[in-house]
Amino acid sequence: MDPVRLGVVGLGRMGRHHVRCASLAAGVELVGAHDVDAARASSTDARFFSELDALLADCEALVLAVPTDRHGEVARRALDAGCHLLVEKPLAAGVAECAAMRDAARSAGRVLAVGHVERWNGAWRPVSERLVEPRFVEGHRLAAFDPRGTEVDVVMDLMIHDLDLLLAMFGAEPTRVEAVGVAVLTDRVDIASARLEFPGGGLANLTASRVSREPVRKLRIFQQDAYFSLDLATGSAEIFARDASSPFGVTRQNTEPPAGHNPLVRELEEFAKAVRGRPNESIDPDDATRAVALAERVLGSIAERRSIWAAPSY
Repeated sequence: MDPVRLGVVGLGRMGRHHVRCASLAAGVELVGAHDVDAARASSTDARFFSELDALLADCEALVLAVPTDRHGEVARRALDAGCHLLVEKPLAAGVAECAAMRDAARSAGRVLAVGHVERWNGAWRPVSERLVEPRFVEGHRLAAFDPRGTEVDVVMDLMIHDLDLLLAMFGAEPTRVEAVGVAVLTDRVDIASARLEFPGGGLANLTASRVSREPVRKLRIFQQDAYFSLDLATGSAEIFARDASSPFGVTRQNTEPPAGHNPLVRELEEFAKAVRGRPNESIDPDDATRAVALAERVLGSIAERRSIWAAPSY
């Protein structure tokens, strides 16, 4: 297939990663990048476009890596220019804006994919294929403070990765959400802990912090006869399964990502397939909207200091 002519808008940390990975992704040709801060032109070797409209005129697809509160504005300009979109998570800061972006993309006949990159993590992929009715999930996602992303709470910035994975593994909205959180270095929630109950009795406890000393990205998943320990930072996992034929009654398997595996490269490749109308596994706006809706329930519980029982309609 002809390579998709791709532009990147936003040259913060994630935008620079996209620029680097675009050169490695099959089916992608990097046209260039734009940022409102011209000083960031020197942060990458990509051709720099000082005007967004000039970049839009020269590419057919766009990675949107600007602050979340600008997603809707820039997405509308890109769709008006006829570009397909890969938007960094979260799709938007609220469900209403997610729906508006989804509807605009559908009206324009353009692909709208969302960058929930943990779906391509080398630890998640082999474990997800073995999940059968998880019973208990524990997740920790901790990061050092970075002013990037502080236009939203830590729930939308970091915990949303794990909320997306929970929705994927349980295949349903939680029936109950309880959460607490505090502001530490910003005027928004910087540390949050959430307890979620799912249909059938599944439980999950998640903790997210953007004011921690050491980075951690770990999930532990328990189901009948099996336990999975995922280190999402390294892409490795340990799988323990009950096995009557084993001398100890349990088998242990270690998984590592394939040589050269890069989740962001895979995400870009799947997006390129979507743009070309080929079978793909890109994350669609409906899944992304569900993750944002669940994040809003967590934030609502934090704000109101009570359990949020009913799943919203969106």
